[in-house]
Amino acid sequence: MKLSGLAFAVVLALAAAAPRAHAQEQEHAHLGVDRLGSFLSWAWTDHGQHGHELGADVDIGSIGSPKLRLSLGLNYFHADIDRRDHLGDPVNGTFHDFSLHAEASYEILRVGPLGPYVGAGVGVHWRGSSIDNDVDNTARLYKGAVIGGDFFGGTTFALTQSRRYSLYAEARRVEAENVSRSLARVGIIVKFR
Repeated sequence: MKLSGLAFAVVLALAAAAPRAHAQEQEHAHLGVDRLGSFLSWAWTDHGQHGHELGADVDIGSIGSPKLRLSLGLNYFHADIDRRDHLGDPVNGTFHDFSLHAEASYEILRVGPLGPYVGAGVGVHWRGSSIDNDVDNTARLYKGAVIGGDFFGGTTFALTQSRRYSLYAEARRVEAENVSRSLARVGIIVKFR
């Protein structure tokens, strides 16, 4: 009896997925540094424009399941101020945000090289600015440290079958007083184990 084209395709897909499924079964939850990532982000910033962010994070392992990952990271964000003073004139200058954050992400599923995930985190944001003709003392909005939250979703794309090298793309929202922003991020992940 001959297999139909659809049945043949299903059998081929299962055969191709078997090694990947076996590799996933070998993974287990553990703590310890095992991945390093770096990224560049383009930002749509509240009260800002031309925003960019760069940074790196270290994966510190997983808890309960290898799909639930924990990481620590450092980010540097910079943008032009898009505000007006009490006279209606634009405020000229820039602001920046250096942040340290901890986050958790969960890989929803794995389809071939793709690994879609969602996550959330919390961080400390140290804000600063460089403003010309600060009539309204706008600089006060960008002073000091504040606590903020991150919410994100994206996907990894494995460059090797072992997933040692992966690219990722994600959409992220950062909520922190006067430095809130939406980000499109691309990055690379290198796995040590």
